[in-house]
Amino acid sequence: MKDNKRLTIGFIIHRLDNDYAKLLLKGALYAAEELNANLAVFPGRSLDSQLDNIKYTAYEYQNNVIYSYASKDSLDALVISAGTVGSFVSDGTMKEFIDSFDGLPVVTTENKIGEYPCVRMSGSGIKDIINHLIKHHGKRNIAFVSGPKSNADAEERLNYYKEALEENCIAFDPSLVAYGKFSEYCSDLVGELLDENKGRIDALCFANDMMCKGGYKAIEERGLVIGKDIAVTGYDDSEVASGLKPMLTTVRADASLVGYNAVYEAVKLVTDGVCSDLNLNSYPIYRQSCGCEILPESSHDISSAEIKVGIIASKIIDEYIYNSTLGQKMSSIVKNIRQYITTLLNYAVSKEETYEAEDECKRIIEELTDIQTFDYVHADTLVSILNAAKDYAVSLSGGNKDKIIKIQEIINYALSETADRVLNKHYAKVDDLTFTHFLINNITKDMTIHGSNEEKCYFSIVNNLYRIHMASSYIYTYANPIVHTAAMKWTLPENIYLKSYHNGDKLAAITGEAQIMPCSQYFYNFFTPDRRRTAVISPLFLNEEQYGIIVSELEFDYFPYIYSIIPQICAAIKLTKLVGQLERSLDAEQYRNSLLNRISMSDELTGIYNRRGFYEFANNLLKAPENEGKRAALIFGDLDNLKKINDTFGHDEGDYAIKTAASFMKSCFRQTDVVARIGGDEFAAFAVCEDRNIIASIPRRIKNMAALNNIRSTKPYNVTISVGLFELICSSDKDVQSYMDKADTALYADKKNKNQSIMKA
Repeated sequence: MKDNKRLTIGFIIHRLDNDYAKLLLKGALYAAEELNANLAVFPGRSLDSQLDNIKYTAYEYQNNVIYSYASKDSLDALVISAGTVGSFVSDGTMKEFIDSFDGLPVVTTENKIGEYPCVRMSGSGIKDIINHLIKHHGKRNIAFVSGPKSNADAEERLNYYKEALEENCIAFDPSLVAYGKFSEYCSDLVGELLDENKGRIDALCFANDMMCKGGYKAIEERGLVIGKDIAVTGYDDSEVASGLKPMLTTVRADASLVGYNAVYEAVKLVTDGVCSDLNLNSYPIYRQSCGCEILPESSHDISSAEIKVGIIASKIIDEYIYNSTLGQKMSSIVKNIRQYITTLLNYAVSKEETYEAEDECKRIIEELTDIQTFDYVHADTLVSILNAAKDYAVSLSGGNKDKIIKIQEIINYALSETADRVLNKHYAKVDDLTFTHFLINNITKDMTIHGSNEEKCYFSIVNNLYRIHMASSYIYTYANPIVHTAAMKWTLPENIYLKSYHNGDKLAAITGEAQIMPCSQYFYNFFTPDRRRTAVISPLFLNEEQYGIIVSELEFDYFPYIYSIIPQICAAIKLTKLVGQLERSLDAEQYRNSLLNRISMSDELTGIYNRRGFYEFANNLLKAPENEGKRAALIFGDLDNLKKINDTFGHDEGDYAIKTAASFMKSCFRQTDVVARIGGDEFAAFAVCEDRNIIASIPRRIKNMAALNNIRSTKPYNVTISVGLFELICSSDKDVQSYMDKADTALYADKKNKNQSIMKA
């Protein structure tokens, strides 16, 4: 039961991995952060999804189980994306769904349902786009690719298309209309429309940007040049629009504004008891796909230099940046970009040669590249903005060669700084993504190693998750798997069981009675932190079996990772249960002997392998037939200054340092790798890995873990570890012992220049 003062707003939406959902949720996240409210995201599916391929989507209905967790017991208000969740159902069916959340204040987005307050984007920009095609480009045979016939947004946009034709005395022709599914997989549909009207269609208007991806493909396959032979327009102004070539003329209907205002209205509904419907304006953005130039009209028509600079700066920003009104961070970025443009343009029109623009532009660009700009504005977008500003500055310079040279120098510096930061960010992200996928792909493997030991199995899940952009994760299961078929109505059980969780670097497996709690306490219980959270709540299921839910608190850009993680977890749960059944059939004495053998190979202090265990299991990996010829890493680690720690602080602290160093080593390897303490302060690890980049990154990762621990630790001393790496090829005629000297040599090279001081500064 929710009992804290911070409000929690639920958000029901169809999926997380499409551009519209990303924008909608980004706006919601901005609002939640500004309001200091929790945001609980429930990504399900459409209530009655019309699926193209039942083979791959037979169990999609299982995702909608998660909607039952949105209740007044855990939430203060609920936002429902009616336009996505209800794409294929009637308003009546959608109202029944919303009514089921009895007692919970509800705000809808996209579609007005009954008396529920709604935040939506007006589709009137479609009309402006059609008028532009007719009046500016002389188009008369304009086809329209709509969304599903049952979708209210699609119907509204189609009606605006019809109105625009009527107002321009063009008869509506049903043969020029096709009905898609707001999906990029519409190239065949668009191809049929073009072929049936061969040589007739001079413009294609799409009801959203995503369908334009398929439209571009169909058009290009027929040898037509977009923007010349045929005009193309979209709707949304999503990231798709600026990514298409040529850039897409579209209607800016900023979904992030919808999500942003919906959360604000939901909070108002809780605090004031009432809120209003909001109809947000959409408007056209003209780019190359309709035949327009990317830059606005020539600046020589503007009289005042001051007015000229302001208008040009606004137009450049408007052309390239969406979401510019949301969030303090985005507002700061846009402010800096505007200042950069105006500084450059003012220099171009200035009559004074002493105007100091270069230093100011350098200062601004350095600030821009230091405040996570590229998390909000794509690098390609910033480059386009810089080049557009340069072109305008040159045109305003009056042909002054000195000014033109200086303008180019200023822009070149900005482009160079942008490139450097982007490359650094790119390499870091590649490294990070490689390791992340590596961990995700090993969730099942790591979990099943522990057989039927649930505590270790579920702990291994969160042990991987806390390292892949999750601030926290909570794994809940039902008492037993629940069989749920498509024909069955889902009934939420009374209780769930918290198996394991992590909150920051705190990881724990829960045992006994502490696991059991009402289903309403998935967001608030003894184990959840008292701080603002944005969490994604997802069902855990495999085919017809529902296992429970996972509550994940992760970075916004990594929301879609859920779809890679969940199948891994569910497969692991299923396999673990099967393994458990097999293990219970084993002879008790055989099991005891196996357990004793395992203990004899483990280090008592750290719980990792001892010397005996290391050589046995590392050699097993080295000599395994399936590993023949594969690349492997041998790591030799040495805890720095253990004697000094023992002498200065006592042997208990020395033991703490040893266990801490063991954790550094273990955290950087998979459960299938071999990590051991082979001496008092000596550690070793062996891992088969084909990716040389991952192998090369291991020493750095171990040292980074140590550095992070020392920052967080309250101990007066540092715990550091020297690391030697030797790369080898697996072979059945070799043994690990023969390579240890080479790893030791690498260790010595790392250790010899180490600072001998153990005390923190």
